[in-house]
Amino acid sequence: MSNQRNAMFDVLKGLGIISVIISHVYRGGTDPLAVFLREICMWCVPMFFMVQGYFMSGPKNYLQSSWKKIKKTYVPYLYWAVAYGVFFWITAGKSFTLMDLILGKTALHLYYMFYYMLFALLCPLLYLLPRKLRVGTLFFMLFSNIAMNLILEISKTYHISILSWTGPNPFKWWGFIAIGMLLAEYPLVKEYITKHARAFAWGAVAVFAIGLIEPYLNNTVGYLFNKVALFPLSIGLTLALAIYYSTPNPIGVKYLSFIGNRTLGIYLGHFFLVDPLRNYLLPNDRALVALLILLICLAAKEIKDRVLQRMRTGSAPPVKA
Repeated sequence: MSNQRNAMFDVLKGLGIISVIISHVYRGGTDPLAVFLREICMWCVPMFFMVQGYFMSGPKNYLQSSWKKIKKTYVPYLYWAVAYGVFFWITAGKSFTLMDLILGKTALHLYYMFYYMLFALLCPLLYLLPRKLRVGTLFFMLFSNIAMNLILEISKTYHISILSWTGPNPFKWWGFIAIGMLLAEYPLVKEYITKHARAFAWGAVAVFAIGLIEPYLNNTVGYLFNKVALFPLSIGLTLALAIYYSTPNPIGVKYLSFIGNRTLGIYLGHFFLVDPLRNYLLPNDRALVALLILLICLAAKEIKDRVLQRMRTGSAPPVKA
């Protein structure tokens, strides 16, 4: 079975970016609802990496394709990274360096873009390896990621320093890339899941529940991405949603796919709106803040697209009936 893109992946991205917004709106909250929502919303970043891995391709025309990825994704990110750096320098007196821009440290959510591009540029090279060696490397990436998260969890739980490195840590994320790439390597697995969708859906929900409940039982709630429970949480929820949104007429597929196709712009720009809305304009309604942020970002993207189209064509785009 081909790994050709379908609406289900765009829906996952749409749900993922909604989760990103919710997690940022509710960040810092200590009430049970805020803590619970942040725990669930942690599924989204691993999901984005799993989808990236599933669509990873070989190094054909490597230089050309790499430049296209940089131009399409990383260059726009750099503009936003500079904008965030200037914004927080003016409003909070926080300085930033060139390395902060490169590594995504001018705003708390931008770290993802550094890893996304790192994997986008390096993982295609794995297809130069013989298949057995490539698959073995992917399994190593997966299990080393689990080990890394376990080390981080132990360090945080028992307040001990196991790793002194504080720089970029691809070990913390490359297991999720590997999961997506492994699924693409074994299309029969996808076909088997499709044939037994109901059983796998219930199993995925159970795995997700384990990942969600375990931190409450083990007192590791709030560890963000520094715990092993991230794997069952994200894998279970991603699989359950993927199965559901591969069925006929699932709820909201059209609108979630619409949002998913605008993920990058929403991701890069939404954080400017979070604190002004949740702290000053609507301090008592976080759900409304999350909804407004999403709508404002979608509106801004639509306006931008219309302006660019008008500049290219010299006339306004036709109005749809």
